[in-house]
Amino acid sequence: MERQGTSFTDSTDLPLTIVIISDAENAMAVNPYDEIPYSNIPHADSHPDHLATLGHLFGLSPAPVTQCRVLELGCAGGGNLIPMAFHLPGSEFLGVELSGRQVKIASKTIRDLHLPNVRVRQADILEIDRSWGYFDYIVCHGVYSWVPDEVRERILNISSANLAPQGIAYISYNTYPGWHMREMLRDMMLFHANPFPDPAKRIEQARAMMDFLGHSTASSRTHSYDSLLKEGLAQIEHCADYYLYHEYLEAVNTPVYFHQFAERVQQHGLQYLADAELSTMFSSSFPAETAETLDRLSQDLIRTEQYMDFVRNRMFRKTLLCHDDLTLKRSLSAADLTGLLVASPASPTEEPVNLRPGTSQTFRRPRGPSLATNHPLTKAALLVLSRQWPRAINLETLVAEALTLLGDHQFLAETDLQLGLNVLGDHLLQGLLRGYLELHTWQADFTTDVSDRPKISELAWYLLAQRQPLVNPRHRLVELDHPTELLGLALDGTRNREALLGYLMELVTKGDLVVRLDGEPLTDPDQIRDTLADGLEHSLDRVARAALLVA
Repeated sequence: MERQGTSFTDSTDLPLTIVIISDAENAMAVNPYDEIPYSNIPHADSHPDHLATLGHLFGLSPAPVTQCRVLELGCAGGGNLIPMAFHLPGSEFLGVELSGRQVKIASKTIRDLHLPNVRVRQADILEIDRSWGYFDYIVCHGVYSWVPDEVRERILNISSANLAPQGIAYISYNTYPGWHMREMLRDMMLFHANPFPDPAKRIEQARAMMDFLGHSTASSRTHSYDSLLKEGLAQIEHCADYYLYHEYLEAVNTPVYFHQFAERVQQHGLQYLADAELSTMFSSSFPAETAETLDRLSQDLIRTEQYMDFVRNRMFRKTLLCHDDLTLKRSLSAADLTGLLVASPASPTEEPVNLRPGTSQTFRRPRGPSLATNHPLTKAALLVLSRQWPRAINLETLVAEALTLLGDHQFLAETDLQLGLNVLGDHLLQGLLRGYLELHTWQADFTTDVSDRPKISELAWYLLAQRQPLVNPRHRLVELDHPTELLGLALDGTRNREALLGYLMELVTKGDLVVRLDGEPLTDPDQIRDTLADGLEHSLDRVARAALLVA
């Protein structure tokens, strides 16, 4: 049937074409994830090391990540599960995915990398029962809110029945009140896009509808509606097609209030352990007056978290669960850091760092506010961590190296030293709650030293060669510029600097790499070689700092 186009024009005379089709053409894909695969990327907060760390902080004894069983419900193309398995060869990983297309993608990657400790099974979540065995960590990211109630119930049942006694389950989901605004946008997009059978056309028309709304309300006299709409549109303007499709155009998307989710998990013999984003659990992240009011309102942990969601207008949660017969420790102290590894991306804003008492020094993360301290041992410890980054070290090593850095400014008396250690512990705990500090139970196998013949990990090389999202051993996405990506493919451990430079020159000769100076392409071979030589060490340092090199 021929489609009929209708042109809507707003007050700025900008034409926005919204297509209308008949109901007879309405036919949804059998499996939308076969039509539009979901993102194949890692979720660092779902890594067993992160789950084990939070379990340790709150009094659990979770299985060591080097010897554990992990189940992922809805594993897509394995982008989250497979890197875990690659870097934890002593553990066992099982992924469950309904989309046959995505299972094929994951299975090919597993075969190509020759990984014996991971498999992905095409199955419905409803098929999983106790016969599948126990798992130390169960991960369910981006599934719970997007499936029917029967499947949501089974996810919680699996998280209880198949969870080891000290196990930890991770479930992410959309939440109110933040999703109320997004829900309004979703309803509008669905109203217009639902009649279209083709996923690409549905996405196109959903975007057209949003463009129409954005332009049509530009001169709206309803200021509050206009402001809300602009805020919502800004959130989805730059999102990828797969995200728009599965977040807004799926048949099911059921947000809940956090307290409702907590009540539901209790019915399955589970309890709330923590939020995967630890800093969100503490009112200290709010202004003092807000924090004081929240503390007065709070009667228990669940209500506290719900009130904080109200204040934040929170729209998404990543919740950790454990069995309800476990006794959790809810007050954190510096002593809880013992036995864990410490890392921090914060670096000093100026060098050299003045370690003398009373002199303030600022440290800044790549994103977020800065941190200033005048405490000598804390300054020294943060400097040690910045030099070690992205590696994590134990507390004993951190303190020893910090004291070595202090040198002549070291505490003179034993009582002063103990006091300094106490202050450092408090500062590290505060850094953790404010996001300046990372804790780990396990240090991944990588090196930050660039050898004479540098080599990237097999996984990194494979992902670069396949043009898949690049994941490092810390389970984080890595973005490299194009020349550094090309260089990465040559880091096989056989080439020295001269050979690497020759490889880059060959790429220029073939036309695969263009060298520019002040925006203009270089043509003189000597200039090209000199420019490449200058950039080679910088690119190698970027690869090393991204934790992609192996010894």
